[in-house]
Amino acid sequence: MNKVPIQIMDLTTLKAVVFELSQDIVPSRFETAQQIDSHTIQLGLRTLEKLTWIEISWLPESPIIVSIPPPKRYGEKSTLAKQIKHLLVNLALIDITQIGFERIVRFKFSSRPGKEIEKELIVELMGRHSNILLLDRSGKVITLGKQIKESQSRLRPIGTGDIYTSPPPLKGLVPVLSEPFNSWKENICLVPSTFKNSLKDTYQGISPALILQIVSSDYNESLKIINKPVTSIELETWEAIYKRWKEWLLDLENSNYTINFEGSTDYIVWGKKESTAKNKKIGLSLNIYYSNKILERKINSIREKLKQDLANSKGHEKRKLDVQELLIKNISKYITMQNKAKSLLTLPSPTKKQIIEAQSLFKEAKRKKRSRESIENRINFHKKKISDIQCCETFIDSFLYEENEDNKNKLESIIELKEEVEEYICIKKNNSKFKLKRKKENSLHIKEIQSPRGLKIQIGGNNRQNELISLKKGKKGDLWFHAQEIPGSHVVLKSSDGIVDETDIQLAADLASFFSRARGSKVTPIIMVPIENLQRISGSLPGTVSHKGGKVLWGKAERAAKYFHQK
Repeated sequence: MNKVPIQIMDLTTLKAVVFELSQDIVPSRFETAQQIDSHTIQLGLRTLEKLTWIEISWLPESPIIVSIPPPKRYGEKSTLAKQIKHLLVNLALIDITQIGFERIVRFKFSSRPGKEIEKELIVELMGRHSNILLLDRSGKVITLGKQIKESQSRLRPIGTGDIYTSPPPLKGLVPVLSEPFNSWKENICLVPSTFKNSLKDTYQGISPALILQIVSSDYNESLKIINKPVTSIELETWEAIYKRWKEWLLDLENSNYTINFEGSTDYIVWGKKESTAKNKKIGLSLNIYYSNKILERKINSIREKLKQDLANSKGHEKRKLDVQELLIKNISKYITMQNKAKSLLTLPSPTKKQIIEAQSLFKEAKRKKRSRESIENRINFHKKKISDIQCCETFIDSFLYEENEDNKNKLESIIELKEEVEEYICIKKNNSKFKLKRKKENSLHIKEIQSPRGLKIQIGGNNRQNELISLKKGKKGDLWFHAQEIPGSHVVLKSSDGIVDETDIQLAADLASFFSRARGSKVTPIIMVPIENLQRISGSLPGTVSHKGGKVLWGKAERAAKYFHQK
């Protein structure tokens, strides 16, 4: 369960990472730096054993320092990375310090251990005020992640050439292990408020995550208690919280850190002796956690923007469709007009005025009849456009159900979908760059699962993937599945690779139901067609096909969901 969208690297986690890095990379020699985006830099430091990489981010929503595996090379386009590389070349990292409850880390560099400090890399992890600054031996800022102008902060503007000054001192009391229970409780209760607000306002180094962790290892229980007024908390509960408070302070004092992904928050770095993480290294485990969370945030951001764009486009198309359908109703009156004209001309003695009126009615009826065909074409066009939009909406909804899918693959798929939408539906100007991006078909990540008999079943995650698995990579003997007359993914059973069983066919039909707009239905009609009987419809979205023949099966989305999530 995700307790929060992303758990911020708080003071306790920062202390754990600094302690681990001090063990792993002090001393080491600076070797290289690269900046992967506007708020993230990676540093390579060589110890006697190997080249170790750390990543520093001053992203306001989630500033971090973590260890990372050897990253891919991004080049040296960043001015900041070039400056750091030039200024730290041939220097040794001799110390990493973090004092008290400040969220400031100092990386100290000199020519070699025991010599004078020549450069200091300061990392401030303080939410929207986070930054990275490189200082010379006199404390002057040589370069930094972001300039802070007076218009942004009257209290502490800072830029290159300025003498570095520390942030304002923290408010609140310093947590002390020796403080007795009664004094601790009285301090928290001085201002009657909820427990979470009182604890945060009373002591330094207290984060929302730490409050949950100190109160209980169970998220729901902890959430219930921290929102209680301090005056309504029972003595027994106070004593239990104080016990965990002492455990936390003792672990800080002894630098006793292990990372666990079980408890009242997404992760915890104190209080347990054994780690539940696959990777026992705290920094590397946190890198995986934050990388996934940041990818999730990107995916959700693109997804929400796409949903909004598609909803706007669908509304626009529906309004146009309503106009055309109203026109067709009016035009359908041409037969009435013809009949009225005939009745006027068949009168025993029509007057001149009646004859002129009849001729006018015949003329108008003829015009309306000619217009009918073009209006019907426009109606079909708008209906097709709405159907295409609904298909894209189905792809977007599918991302919610793919819990086991790797986030990198999900991000790639949703970016592909975004490009399709901007190229074919919400048409953007200057979208030629998107056409160049996807020339390599093999760059598309296709969802694949194994059938009960071990055959591959491929599922399209967007229109290009539908086209790829059905028309470009499909082989004679493969079977194609799609929800009948319902927008959704193409599903291809690679029956050309082996003998097909009824259970394989049924699973493919169930998957076609699950990855369609009919996901919420108990049963869905699914068309099964030999792949060689498919034909692309020119002028339509990628993956739009017609087919000859086929067999109708019944797919159950619920059954597919169980199978899919077991994988």
